[in-house]
Amino acid sequence: MSEKLKVGIIGGGGIVRAHLPQLQKRSDAVELVALTDVNPEAAKKTAEDFGIPRHTTDYKEWLDDVDAVVIGIPTHLHAKIGVDCANAGKHIFMEKPFTRTREQADELLAAAEKNGIQLQVGFVRRFDDEWLGWRELIQQEKIGRPVSWRNVSGGFGPANLWFNIDEQGGGPFLDGCIHNIDFALYTFGPAEWAFANLRSMRDVNTAFDTGTATVRFQSGDEMMLAWSWGLPQGSNSSHVFDFLGPKGTLLHSSAKGGDWEPNNFVLDYGQEKEAVPYPSGALHDGFNKQMDEFIEVASGRATPRAGGREGSESLDLALAILESARTGQVVKL
Repeated sequence: MSEKLKVGIIGGGGIVRAHLPQLQKRSDAVELVALTDVNPEAAKKTAEDFGIPRHTTDYKEWLDDVDAVVIGIPTHLHAKIGVDCANAGKHIFMEKPFTRTREQADELLAAAEKNGIQLQVGFVRRFDDEWLGWRELIQQEKIGRPVSWRNVSGGFGPANLWFNIDEQGGGPFLDGCIHNIDFALYTFGPAEWAFANLRSMRDVNTAFDTGTATVRFQSGDEMMLAWSWGLPQGSNSSHVFDFLGPKGTLLHSSAKGGDWEPNNFVLDYGQEKEAVPYPSGALHDGFNKQMDEFIEVASGRATPRAGGREGSESLDLALAILESARTGQVVKL
């Protein structure tokens, strides 16, 4: 491996643009070699914006010239391209979700193991000090255990239609909620069962775009996800993100109202309330920290906090939610 880590980028769209600024800043350790997108105009524009000297519509044209790849493409393409990169001996940063199907996950994991490559999955919330902050409060049992994590969210969803095509993106309960799913597994441990009531509200969406899913963990903790990517463009629902426990509640100061300062959690015990600050810009900083870790991982100096096993486990739980919606049955993990 060269003194600098030679990195190639596969995908020229939105999520790649979240990673490239930090890679560009890390010119001390990284050389951005080439970028590929099936849309030649997108490839050219993103490469020019970030000073990447080469852009193509076929990653195989430059794969031999890099040490590692960052892959930010539609989910159903992850496995095929990831396997090609693994077989070429390139370390991989793979955006979430890991793959679209269990079979694809097995294929990619096998290729990574066979070729001895490092595989990191884009679970940026593991680097987000806001989410890590509430995780610590839960694990300290500030509101007791077990807890119920509730997340309600609704809108049009991503502009690109593939996110809501079932065989490509899988809809919000695979793509969007995968951050919640991974972080819940990280916080609560293994899941016991999942049950979901999902539907498609927008005719063009072939994936379930709206509904409610409940996951029970072996710890006794619970997660409730009530999401929609099926609303008309410009329409949004109310938002809920809180935790209920036997000692009280944990929620954001903005949800609590009153004179609370921003960037605080509120521990509400009834008669007594406590504010716990978290840093502003935590998610933005998380993206930077995530790429810094990938540089260390691909350089052989670290192992990823979210690797192929974590990507695979979160996929299994997301697929269990979709299976429950199709069958109307509780799915045990």
